[in-house]
Amino acid sequence: MSCAAASDFALFCCPKCHEALRASASVLECSGCGRSYPVPEGIPSFVGEDAFYEGRWSETDWSAGSLRNYMVKKERFFVRELNGRRGSVLDLGCGGGWKLYARVGPAVGVDLSLGSLQQASRVYARVCRSQLVELPFRDQSFDYVVSCDVLGHVPRGEKDAVWREIYRVLKRGGRTLHYVEVDGDDPLMRFAKRYPDLYNRYLLEPEGHIGLESAQDIMSRFRRLGFRPVREVASYRGATYVGRIVQYFDNEYRDKSAVIFGLVAICKAFTVAKPVEALANLGMSLFIEIGDRVLPSSWSGGTMVCYEKT
Repeated sequence: MSCAAASDFALFCCPKCHEALRASASVLECSGCGRSYPVPEGIPSFVGEDAFYEGRWSETDWSAGSLRNYMVKKERFFVRELNGRRGSVLDLGCGGGWKLYARVGPAVGVDLSLGSLQQASRVYARVCRSQLVELPFRDQSFDYVVSCDVLGHVPRGEKDAVWREIYRVLKRGGRTLHYVEVDGDDPLMRFAKRYPDLYNRYLLEPEGHIGLESAQDIMSRFRRLGFRPVREVASYRGATYVGRIVQYFDNEYRDKSAVIFGLVAICKAFTVAKPVEALANLGMSLFIEIGDRVLPSSWSGGTMVCYEKT
């Protein structure tokens, strides 16, 4: 690597000891512990390939406050919380990246998929392959740390360590915003959990949701580790989109209940054409808005949170 190229990696540090890295040939070498990290395709890799995540969720989202963002509740949350703000952004589990974050300021993406990071590099200033439990950044490096549909993938035994890493790399006065998948207790999920093997096979394992918790447990963890609540919203109460219902229950579940059989049939009818499915999902979005006001918080399928580091 040339000296100019080496400067491209000045943001990063060793994820193990947090000492500076030296650029040498096609690797980054730690000046402290001596560990070395490859840089395939110009992307620092602090962890090996993960076959489960490689190539998943790799499409870049070029929207940045579009009408579609306002129609999707969790996207609307990020748009509203970040509107008019400026600062550096760390996107955890970035996938292909989201242009919204790049508009806030210099954005850095972290993911396990090299293919996703290659896509994210088109919109983000820097990207790297890393675990969340050991982030390759110095203390207080970012004004914002964000994630969407990511923290539910973190095993429960690693959650406190990941939350501490978020706190460590966030600047004092900085904010961390997340949409977190929740271990919901609505009637549909209660039915699904009656059959643990099917629940794991069709609802958890395909998407890697190995660390789901209740909305209250998620919020309590942030507070316990020193974050000041700015906004906490338990959402998606008792509702999911028609495509998800087909994905989750168009299998052995259909034979377990006449209600589920009928629900799947109705949802499949809505998925025959994209315009019809979009219309059905619009109706579901309206139901979500109503349900989030009147249904129990324990029925939440996700929670949207914003905290400040004091």
